[in-house]
Amino acid sequence: MMTMNLKKSAAVAGIIFTFFYSLPDEHFCFAQTRPPKAQSYNKITFSYNNGRFQESIEEYKKLADEGDIEAALNLAIVFKDMLYPQRGIFVLRSALAKSPDDIRILSLLARIYYLDNQPDEAISILEKMVLENPQDKDILINLGLVYQDKGLDEKAQAYYEQAISLDNNNVIAHLSLADLYYRKQKLAESAEEYKQVSVIDASIQTINKYWAQVLYKTGNLKEAYRIYDKLRIAEPGNKSVIENFELVRKELGREFFEQERAKRLVSKEQKLVLVNPVLPIPNVQKVTVGLLETQEPAEFKCSVPFQISSKNRIVLVEGKAGLLYRAQKSNNGILIASEKDSMTADNAVRISALKPEGAITVFNVGYGKNNFWADWQDRSYRGEIEISVTSKGLSVKNIVNLEEYLYGVVPSEMPSQWPLEALKAQAIAARSEAMVKLGRHKLQGFDFCADVHCQVYSGVEKETEITNQAVDETRGTIMSYNAKPVDAVYSSTCGGHTQDNIFSSTDIAYFKGVADILEKPDMKFPLSPFELENWFKNPPADILCDVPQYSNASNFRWVRVYSADELRDIVSKTKDVGDIKKILVIKRKKSGHIDSVRIIGEKSSFVVEKELNIRKAFGNLRSSMFKVEIKFGPEKSAKLFLFYGGGWGHGVGMCQAGACGMALRGKDHKEILRHYYHGVELKKIY
Repeated sequence: MMTMNLKKSAAVAGIIFTFFYSLPDEHFCFAQTRPPKAQSYNKITFSYNNGRFQESIEEYKKLADEGDIEAALNLAIVFKDMLYPQRGIFVLRSALAKSPDDIRILSLLARIYYLDNQPDEAISILEKMVLENPQDKDILINLGLVYQDKGLDEKAQAYYEQAISLDNNNVIAHLSLADLYYRKQKLAESAEEYKQVSVIDASIQTINKYWAQVLYKTGNLKEAYRIYDKLRIAEPGNKSVIENFELVRKELGREFFEQERAKRLVSKEQKLVLVNPVLPIPNVQKVTVGLLETQEPAEFKCSVPFQISSKNRIVLVEGKAGLLYRAQKSNNGILIASEKDSMTADNAVRISALKPEGAITVFNVGYGKNNFWADWQDRSYRGEIEISVTSKGLSVKNIVNLEEYLYGVVPSEMPSQWPLEALKAQAIAARSEAMVKLGRHKLQGFDFCADVHCQVYSGVEKETEITNQAVDETRGTIMSYNAKPVDAVYSSTCGGHTQDNIFSSTDIAYFKGVADILEKPDMKFPLSPFELENWFKNPPADILCDVPQYSNASNFRWVRVYSADELRDIVSKTKDVGDIKKILVIKRKKSGHIDSVRIIGEKSSFVVEKELNIRKAFGNLRSSMFKVEIKFGPEKSAKLFLFYGGGWGHGVGMCQAGACGMALRGKDHKEILRHYYHGVELKKIY
């Protein structure tokens, strides 16, 4: 019946098809005559990826009029992207007259009906599709969404649960269930769904306000306090968050916090870390890593007897193993005290273990500033610790040789459970990058920071036998290109295709984007609009960095769902344009990463360029490789913004998850590195 109804309307669609193409538009107008010859698909894709929407529409229309179903699908996607859903609907209904059983057309048509707030039309398609494809996750989740639009929560819940049974990582289903349960006042169930979302993808921060509120209402004050504390750090000026934080803190009571302080003191007293000593390495580079900048006292302890010396190596005092010490800024330099004694030193001191197995623990080391994983840890280090006075308080640094530094970097940057050959590739890449960027923080008095700006360095407690083995078996080996060390940047997960150099305007030969596939890919990059849509929502199975058994699924494919108000507030931190009306990609790279995007609001519009700026503008997205769909409400105004993305990080150089995928397929570290860094050589420098 559905196909017959669509066939009957195909003639009407054809009559008014041309009318819809000639509607005025603020971004383009349609040509009155056909161009002399059709462009190739590659040229149309190039036009689309460079914001030349008029050209791509004209060429796709020409091919669609000749019966090309692929062109019709691409044309409908362009109209969806441009926020002209009715035009996309007419394109697809006309295509159905030629190919009434094409599941691609039906799926896309149902999706556009949903986005355009036409749930009944979407249901009429999806209910028939689900009979033939009961295990199709996309059909199930779309049915849940359209039934929730209609207020039929029981049906929506059933479809969400079916979708989750097939894929527990379905963020949309868990978020929708959390909202559904909240409206029904099933708060415990709502809290559990928010928890699942956080487990799947901890970078989704917009849920925290709702989650904390639900936890508070259900009496889970400890968890509510933990989340409000993170919110307070992320949004220091948010009065509502601060008020709720203080309210929960008051209800937890003084006794709770006294118990927490007592536990913390016991934890500090019990902390005692030893290491396997490293034999001296000839000609190895010494590096200094900035660990902590603080206005508060810096606390530390050593697992073996140690000495405190001045910067010019004059021994000032010997310290006792396992005793907690506190260093703080004083009028005369640095005051260092334990429960047994104290001393005052000049403006800089070095702490050195007197036995090779000793490690020095520094307490309350913050990490991940301005990121969703921001927190603090007690961290232990090889080598020496330097504490110096600054204008703002104290600076704490770690001085180690490069190989010891890598012991702490490799397991911090790549999970130690991953194959040895991937870890060896990581060790060489990290060593190469360190050699190039030595002295990056020279003005601050150290070579590297301990965070993602340089390379993540967590010290001794992250070390494992296999990661140290990876460092040892590649000792002194770096990558070089034209006899110079390679600045071997890398990122967590490329999402399926790495991108060219983005860090400067200079073309760097070894940074050439590559498909994260060993075999010749079926699809050719750059992808057409329809291919790109499927690339995000239904990626092929042979992508190297899709390793769910080793890496979170949300590192490979992720989603964000923002209400119109949420996105307006997020974007306003970059520029206040009022309510967001459109998001237009005006330059997309071959890899699928966005290079330039226009945000159009009710007040004005502006263009955001460059990978990190784009990610920040939309709420610290995992990557700049994404597409956006806008869901309209009953008044045809934007209700929801749905971001579908791939990868985590900048996508330049080695894809770490892809390295894991290559190692699982039997490739060694040399093959991994040469796949991601073109034309490099491996060279031993000591």
